[in-house]
Amino acid sequence: MYIYVTLLLFNYCLVGQKLLLLFVATLTLQYRSTVYGSVPSGSISMTQPDCPDKCGDVSIPYPFGTGVGCFQGAFNVTCNKTGAYLASTDVRVLEINLSLGEVRVQNPYISWNCNYTNGTRSSSGLNILSLDAFHKVSINKNKFTYIGCSELAMMVGGGIGSNEDYLTINSCFSYCTNASNFNDKDDKECRGKGCCQTSFAGNISGFYTVATPLLGIYNSDVQSFCPCSYSFVVEEEWFTFSRSYVNSSTNFASRNKDGVPLVLDWIVGNERCSDAINMGPQYLCQAKNSSCVDVSNGPGYRCNCSSGYEGNPYLKDGCRDIDECHPQNNPLYPCNGKCVNSDGNYTCSCPSGSRSDDAKIYKCVKADTSTTRNMAIGISASIVFLMVCIFALHAEYQKRKLAKEKDRFFDQNGGQILYHQIMSKQVDTLKIYTQEDLKKATNDFGESTELGRGGHGTVYRGILKDNRVVTTDRTRLGANKSPP
Repeated sequence: MYIYVTLLLFNYCLVGQKLLLLFVATLTLQYRSTVYGSVPSGSISMTQPDCPDKCGDVSIPYPFGTGVGCFQGAFNVTCNKTGAYLASTDVRVLEINLSLGEVRVQNPYISWNCNYTNGTRSSSGLNILSLDAFHKVSINKNKFTYIGCSELAMMVGGGIGSNEDYLTINSCFSYCTNASNFNDKDDKECRGKGCCQTSFAGNISGFYTVATPLLGIYNSDVQSFCPCSYSFVVEEEWFTFSRSYVNSSTNFASRNKDGVPLVLDWIVGNERCSDAINMGPQYLCQAKNSSCVDVSNGPGYRCNCSSGYEGNPYLKDGCRDIDECHPQNNPLYPCNGKCVNSDGNYTCSCPSGSRSDDAKIYKCVKADTSTTRNMAIGISASIVFLMVCIFALHAEYQKRKLAKEKDRFFDQNGGQILYHQIMSKQVDTLKIYTQEDLKKATNDFGESTELGRGGHGTVYRGILKDNRVVTTDRTRLGANKSPP
């Protein structure tokens, strides 16, 4: 849903300047959900030496600090009996989150207007929350919120750009005229009936909120049912809508006279990390195991301890190894087996006799020994079968090689000529003896039957079965091979 409204605004002070504006506001209703959390510092020192680490119940980690020499730049915190306050803006500090780069504060400004049917009118006036350049209104944790009926609510924000200051305008609209517009489902739901919320632009260092009745919609019926309206920027997770805020049975501003929670993003420098790391001593990520983080909510950077380390990245030696194996760290660093801590990391393995696909995620279970044994037997059998196959192939190769050698010797010693003579019957009295016949005749080519040796082999004397004496020439392997 889009609503286009043209308004002439009066002179106002925002981010240190007075401006006269004519603007067109475009509304787009959006909804987001985020969670705010904190990280305990443990036993690691989070402050400069000899500096207090708390103001009341609020921990004050460096670069924030109270007192001379205890803070960096714009992060001075004033501490008194009522609580901790950012010295640059005088807003109350509720919590500082070092790892997320957030500070949770109390937004003291709830803008309100009351128009009664008897003509009485009252309002909170124009209240501007102005921050320093190192604090921005979080776009992920906050919502611009309006409570009321038939009015257009607007949030006018200002930021500091690279060349000049700029303004942003976000708005939302809530429609209702009387109690019949609501049912039980509308309670606790801020969705356009008696309450509306919207996101806003990033890189905002100051803002104010206003609401104006829409002619033709806002009338005496609305005034009698919902005479007062409220607009403010609030931590989204904290706020819960109630129909009692609309019909004035509960005055929201009076109920929250100290304001509402607001989350701010903070940066330690306006540079990007690629430039900041080359700034030498002015680079504020001082710890050895720390890293630079570019922020998304406007230009600038902050620091974090590297993965596997915790502490304060803005202090020398401020980032220490996390003992992931300590029992209190198990929810963040689970291990279902044997945990071994290392510098910046840890390993998790199952005890002997058990197994797991990943002991950091899945429980260790008893190993199936029968399956393991069957696998071992299968692998062993496969290896034996492979070796048998290799041996058989090698034997067949040697057999074929020997057959080729025999054929070659037969050819070299005139075997083919003799064979053709026999086949053509040119030789009638020739007989071919087998190797076994010659072995028997020469006593297996023994030395006692050896007659002499030549360049091609050895000559033996033998006696055949029929007592005939013969000589045979046994060719030596490789005797007739040509030299390389």
